[in-house]
Amino acid sequence: MIPVRKILTPGDLERFLESPCCAELLAFIEALNESVVGVKTTDSIEDSAVVRKLLALVDAVRQTNVDIKPLDAQSRFGNPAFRDFYDRCEAMLPT
Repeated sequence: MIPVRKILTPGDLERFLESPCCAELLAFIEALNESVVGVKTTDSIEDSAVVRKLLALVDAVRQTNVDIKPLDAQSRFGNPAFRDFYDRCEAMLPT
């Protein structure tokens, strides 16, 4: 499924903040936090295959950010170069 923006108004945000999805997301973040309690940043851990893939994706998005420079165009909807950035990032996703 291709992600689509759904939070467009303050009312949309309010509905999201009260939704089961938001509660699940917050619970997930809290579980992640609890899983690293007592773990030092200097501790050696092995990255899983999933983590390695995610890190590679983050690196590719960072490089895309470096490659696509903002345009000098004036637009009330943001910089048009963001469309190129978004399109390139979308192309990186598995089909």
